[in-house]
Amino acid sequence: MRQALLRPLLLVLLLGLMVAALKVAAAWWHGEISLAEDGNWVWLALFPILLFVWWRYFSVFGCREPECLLPKDEE
Repeated sequence: MRQALLRPLLLVLLLGLMVAALKVAAAWWHGEISLAEDGNWVWLALFPILLFVWWRYFSVFGCREPECLLPKDEE
């Protein structure tokens, strides 16, 4: 029960942080903001880490559940 509630909440938190980091990365890419002001460099450094965590733990590509894995070849 606890994990059933915790996993969606962590996903919402992770996606919210990813949106904030993506906004900063896009604004920096277009030259609208400087990384030296307001700690924007933290968001830019955090974006690949957040992307990796999402890919590894929440995407279908990082699924480690038995239902997600392909059946083993029997030879």
